[in-house]
Amino acid sequence: MSARPTPFGIHVADQVLAALGGPDSVPLPTRAIEERTGYGARYGQLVYRILNQLAAAGAVEKINSRRKPVYWRLTPLPPLPVITLTQPGRKRRRS
Repeated sequence: MSARPTPFGIHVADQVLAALGGPDSVPLPTRAIEERTGYGARYGQLVYRILNQLAAAGAVEKINSRRKPVYWRLTPLPPLPVITLTQPGRKRRRS
């Protein structure tokens, strides 16, 4: 069972997601995410823990390599289904 997230933890998670969703949107190592968010050496462990929680939730993808550093990226969104709209009460004409 996991503990309820603190307001600061939620804030850090928002900052991490914003750093990963930047204009270039390429996989980033953990250290680059810490630098982009401003949480360097002091909160590095917290950032890593938040990244792992986001990965468990499916929001980010952890890219493991055989050597360090570990890279992270946002999980791509699945394509939306095509929806056709019809007006209620009107019958479709057959052609």
